[in-house]
Amino acid sequence: MRTNLTTSILISCLFLMSCTSGKKAFEHGDYYNATLQAVNRLRSNPNSDKAIQALKDSYPMSLTYFQGKIDNTLSTNTPFKYSEVEGYYEMLNHMADEINRCPAALKLFPHLNYYTAELDQTRKLAADEQYTSGLANEKLNTRLSWKEAYFNYQKTDKLVAGYKDVKNRMDEALYNATFRVIVEQIKVPVKYQLSSDFFLNQIIEYLAHNRPNEFVAYYSPESAKKEGIKNPDQVLRMNFDDFVVGQVYDKESVKELSRDSVEVGTVSLKSGEKVKAYNTVKAKLTVNRRELISNGILDVTIIDLPGDKVVSQKKFPGQFIWFAEWGSFNGDERALNDNQRAICRHKSIPAPGPQDLFIDFTKPIFNQVTPFLKTFYRQY
Repeated sequence: MRTNLTTSILISCLFLMSCTSGKKAFEHGDYYNATLQAVNRLRSNPNSDKAIQALKDSYPMSLTYFQGKIDNTLSTNTPFKYSEVEGYYEMLNHMADEINRCPAALKLFPHLNYYTAELDQTRKLAADEQYTSGLANEKLNTRLSWKEAYFNYQKTDKLVAGYKDVKNRMDEALYNATFRVIVEQIKVPVKYQLSSDFFLNQIIEYLAHNRPNEFVAYYSPESAKKEGIKNPDQVLRMNFDDFVVGQVYDKESVKELSRDSVEVGTVSLKSGEKVKAYNTVKAKLTVNRRELISNGILDVTIIDLPGDKVVSQKKFPGQFIWFAEWGSFNGDERALNDNQRAICRHKSIPAPGPQDLFIDFTKPIFNQVTPFLKTFYRQY
């Protein structure tokens, strides 16, 4: 119910962006938004007869409506009735604030009633009911009940900051509700271990800083041991089915080039006049291309503990192609285009090292694995 009331307030803000006088909202029985719309219209047009009448009709009806909701809710035995009533008082005070900030509206209702004392008292009662519910959820002692307890204590602290020992209980609830995942080291040959560790740490950091779920924590085997995690809930195991780093492919291509209508000089006409001469120019272009292809497939397996039950397994391919081109030509340079001339100015350059190539081919894998894990761990 608290969420619904908050949503209601957000919707009302959208209504305020419109230019309506509030009449239609009033006719549909939405007295709250009718009031806010009328006040908003009066801010831009203080003499609007429609807005004045809408506010005269809607605000008193809002007060009657919410008082009825408050009285009815308090007469029930619903678990979070004070949390619901607290929302109603907030809406009543919000309407009063809006009228108070609009001179034209304030002329119509100069004696506004703020429910400050009622709201303070209700917040304390709402905090107590949330706190009591948290204690009850603690006793159930399941991960899901600890999650509910955490939310109870979070709402408690929002209602009354520092209520009793709510901060400590919130920390304890979060600890007991947390799902712990060990992210194992990726097994690769020693010469690639540094790059593999970099790739793995990027994944752990991504999950830690873009947590899809605040109740899931990720640990390397070392950090789990350091923090005394003896009974993790899951293992995230990643290994390469196969990978190749820096496979070399050399290729040479030769092209006969020609370009028509190129100025090649001048000629003299019989009249003695000199004019430009045009002809076809030719060249032979040799281009050398070296490619270093690195690729692999990462197997991601998620295992529930205890029991070693595989709950998800998926494979992610990645590839990176580094290349360099250089060339030479024989003939007239004017037969070459700008790109071909640039290639001829290139020299053979050294290729990146295997560690760098490993990192490059795992980048597209990282871009696939992280959204997969983010989606997967939302369910916990």
